[in-house]
Amino acid sequence: MTLFFKMTSLVALLGVAACSSGEPPRAVSTVSSAQTMTLLPPKISKMTDSEIQITYPQASIGFDAGCDAFSPMQSRLNQCAKLPENVKTIATDHCTRFGKEAIFLGNKTNFLHMTVSQFSCE
Repeated sequence: MTLFFKMTSLVALLGVAACSSGEPPRAVSTVSSAQTMTLLPPKISKMTDSEIQITYPQASIGFDAGCDAFSPMQSRLNQCAKLPENVKTIATDHCTRFGKEAIFLGNKTNFLHMTVSQFSCE
């Protein structure tokens, strides 16, 4: 194999790994809100009857024991993710309007370093 092919493959693999959330879906009611809050009111950035994305600046105070907030490739990342109570309420209320339950799919960060929480309604 050529060096170009190896480098191209490595860049493609890293790109795919960086885009994955690493968090299995779970019910919003099971996500902790301890020691986290929004700095400004959350805004809905995308909304349909089957999904919702909420963007907000988040402040967290400390981390749970056993959670490494700076390690994106860990198997326990899902247990470390938290949602502010007002974000959970928006997602739950949205899905309830359609007779569905809000499912937390994970958080990501946008280019302004604001948290983007993704939910599906099932």
